[in-house]
Amino acid sequence: MRAHDHASLDRRAFLGGALGATAAAAVAGPLAAAHAATDDAGLVGAGLVPPKPIPGGIPLPDGSVIHVLAPGPTTVTLPFSGGTLQGEDVEPATITDFEGVSAVAFHVGRARGSDGKTYNLETDMRAFRGHYVAKDGRTYEGAFGFV
Repeated sequence: MRAHDHASLDRRAFLGGALGATAAAAVAGPLAAAHAATDDAGLVGAGLVPPKPIPGGIPLPDGSVIHVLAPGPTTVTLPFSGGTLQGEDVEPATITDFEGVSAVAFHVGRARGSDGKTYNLETDMRAFRGHYVAKDGRTYEGAFGFV
């Protein structure tokens, strides 16, 4: 690699970065609300009612469950974790009783940290916007992000 390659930024990299920054800005507020959703009483008191998660998902060693499924062709195996996608008809949303749009993106590659080390990277990013039935049984409209 030539020395100036580190400083140069091609159009594709710029647009990818700009798109990522725009997406991050669009979901930053909903992400903060989703993080705060662990305190249901505080959210309800503030007028924010969290959605109900989908049943099932990825079990963790401590017995808890991450309520998320991995939509996509079952022939895809992620190179670092060894996880496989679960099929074309798998629910992309992480919210029960949700009607709206979902966007899902899986990224795989390597990243260089500020310490100079190279790390393997797999991401699962999602955004949702629509109507959902919340834990209080009422229907709300909202936007959510998940990284």
